[in-house]
Amino acid sequence: MGTEKYTSSIKIIPYPQKAVYDRLSNLENLEQLFNPAKMAEIKKQFPNVPDFKLNNFRSTADECSFTVSPVGTIGVLIVEREPSKMIKLAGSKSVPFQFNCWIQILPVDETNCKMKITLHAELNSMFKMLVDKHLKDGIERVSEALTKIKYE
Repeated sequence: MGTEKYTSSIKIIPYPQKAVYDRLSNLENLEQLFNPAKMAEIKKQFPNVPDFKLNNFRSTADECSFTVSPVGTIGVLIVEREPSKMIKLAGSKSVPFQFNCWIQILPVDETNCKMKITLHAELNSMFKMLVDKHLKDGIERVSEALTKIKYE
């Protein structure tokens, strides 16, 4: 079992650093992204995203879980916050592999910020062969999707 690192490119978000942090640091805010209408809109914007069914989204400010068919239930929790700068997430025991994920947010100016996502995943060699490309692509797609959110 080894730790693999996946890093997104740096993205510019046309909102102030604090607004982006405030929205992303509360997992209850994710629920609106997973409603069926929003999922259809995301699919139009990113047609290469594989089809999947997401159900049973539940969240608190610090933790969320949802069922992805055919994977199963996935849980994510915030394990650390550095106000306006960083959110660290980890997988719960229900995920297929353990991971830590950092969302770093830095100001560009008063109305824009930049963001980068770093994922460290504990993968055995067989599982790495199956998911490596998907994690590389996925981390970039997630960071791109986060630039499309309205942070008002």
